[in-house]
Amino acid sequence: MKKYLNLLLVAVQNLRRYKAKSITITIPIILMMAVSSFMMFSRGGFVKDAEMAREFLPDVTIQGIEAGRVVKVSLDIIPEIKKIPHVKTVAPRVWGYIPLKIDDLDISYTLMGLELEDLPDNPEFLEVMEDGSFLVPGDRNKVVLGYGVAQTLGFRVGEDIEQALELCTISISDLKNIGDEITIDDTLGNHGKFKVIGILKNRVQVYSADLMLVSNDDARDFFGYAENEASDILLYLDENGSADRAALMISQLFKNTRVMTAKALTNLVKEAFGRRSGTFSAMWLILFSTVLMFAWSQTTHISVDAGTEIGILKSFGWQTGDIILVKMVESLLYGFLGTSIGILLGFVYALMGTPGISGYCIGCASIYPKFPVPVSCDADSIILLFLIGVIPVTLITAIPAWLAGTIDPDKAIKS
Repeated sequence: MKKYLNLLLVAVQNLRRYKAKSITITIPIILMMAVSSFMMFSRGGFVKDAEMAREFLPDVTIQGIEAGRVVKVSLDIIPEIKKIPHVKTVAPRVWGYIPLKIDDLDISYTLMGLELEDLPDNPEFLEVMEDGSFLVPGDRNKVVLGYGVAQTLGFRVGEDIEQALELCTISISDLKNIGDEITIDDTLGNHGKFKVIGILKNRVQVYSADLMLVSNDDARDFFGYAENEASDILLYLDENGSADRAALMISQLFKNTRVMTAKALTNLVKEAFGRRSGTFSAMWLILFSTVLMFAWSQTTHISVDAGTEIGILKSFGWQTGDIILVKMVESLLYGFLGTSIGILLGFVYALMGTPGISGYCIGCASIYPKFPVPVSCDADSIILLFLIGVIPVTLITAIPAWLAGTIDPDKAIKS
């Protein structure tokens, strides 16, 4: 055991003695692992958000389709839908995008109407409220704002006053409170006036950041829908119901409809980020290959001083295996040090909201209210990153380590 501890100390001393070489090898590893870690943590955040939002999604969503485009769906099909086995609740929903001009900023929010009388009893609704209360049956001209919308419009959101001021460029005295009224005049000519009764938590950012929740009647008035029209129809099943089976039956019963389950909607979010992360994956693979070749090149080259040192050590009784082990430990330390720093930098960069590329990560930053890229870090991700960063670098330097260990001591000393 003492022998291996001494070999480890020699490897550490070599890293300190040949600082230029150590830095030259470690910096590319840091860059590679920083890209890998922020990509993994950001992707984990989007996946976690999607999984959390699934708790609040309907089991099945039905939309109208005409010539391949999404159109309004008629409520005349609801009586037939209610006859499908295990259907517990059928709730029409009216929603749409409202493009706004705030100062010099173009923003698009989602105004979503809910059939409040038909909403299922879900205690989860209470857990998503940051402040105020949720909508109840009979509410008219009242709205619940998403976290990002509330910030941008200048509402007091928890203790996050500084960020609200940064977004709104207003003073603390101008901040709005629950109970204040807002007037919405979008660039399409739609008009509405609502009393803000609640603000959603920033818990499920991908889904709730740009939301403005109102009653279905208010949404119909705002968008000009007829009484028998809706944007889509939501289905909630009982415990014995199968969303896939219900979706199949609806597709067979009604033509010109698009039927999506909660699982499918969740997968859409994962796939949307997966396409973007594919670009970073390609970049990372190129960087990964470059780093491995660079590590091979640097460890294969043995300087005159290093060769002389190896020759002296072998003349004092060091075996070839000892030299190889020291060199392998050096490579292991390169990988461990570079991976540790890279993971830390990638995590910090992700927590900062991936500045410079946040719009690409989110995909619609030009219309969303400002919100950070979600981040999720767990033990499995950390372990995987260390395996990716340490093992390949160590293995790629095995042959250079063997070449160093087989140096002839007489030739090395004479050189």
